[in-house]
Amino acid sequence: VLTISKTQSMLQFRRAMMILLLFPLFNACKEPLKAKDGTVFKTPADYNDYIISRQTKVIRNIIELGNKAGISADTAYALLNKFSAQADSVISEIKGMPPYRADSAFRNAAIRSFDFYKRLFDKNYRDILAIRLKGGDATEEGVKEIMDITEKIKREEEELDKELHSAQTVFAQKYNMAMRPNAIQKEIDKKN
Repeated sequence: VLTISKTQSMLQFRRAMMILLLFPLFNACKEPLKAKDGTVFKTPADYNDYIISRQTKVIRNIIELGNKAGISADTAYALLNKFSAQADSVISEIKGMPPYRADSAFRNAAIRSFDFYKRLFDKNYRDILAIRLKGGDATEEGVKEIMDITEKIKREEEELDKELHSAQTVFAQKYNMAMRPNAIQKEIDKKN
């Protein structure tokens, strides 16, 4: 009888230890996801909105830059460093997001898209504005150079936009989220 009692005690002890060891793991699973900046993602919609709100901020900067460039290339050129720094900040924020339930496709597509926008502020827009500041937009060669840069931007942007939209759609479907129209897209469509 003593042997059975010792065996039962050992089993109870092991179960108790197992519960104590697994409790933090179960508790961690219940904690909401957090970005490095402390933003909590309680739902897939929170995760989606975090990414899209940053995209909206960057696109609004691009729209502002375009509006300023239409008035003064000097004024637009002066905004490039500010907008590049803001794009860099957005990239850091998105990189600070954990994968959502081991799914990082949407986040990674957003990072590639925002890296592209940063490159626009650092290189492509800078090149276009430099050509304009030198009076190149009044020459056939300068106009051709601007058009070549613009076409390259357009091709790459279309590809990255498709990739991001596709990743967002898959994310939304996976978590049964309804996609809603993006206000910034309506604004862009009006301008085109």
